[in-house]
Amino acid sequence: MFKILGIIFALFIVLFIAIVIEESFVGGRRRRRLEQKARELQQKASELEQKGS
Repeated sequence: MFKILGIIFALFIVLFIAIVIEESFVGGRRRRRLEQKARELQQKASELEQKGS
């Protein structure tokens, strides 16, 4: 009984660590790139608004 719970707990911890590593390396890089594109688009839009007014 406790052996099964231990195995499930160990698998949960391994998966949690894998998700954290994936988010910090792969997902984080992708998210930063998207945020930078969004910031650039917002700057262009605000520059167009300033030229228009």
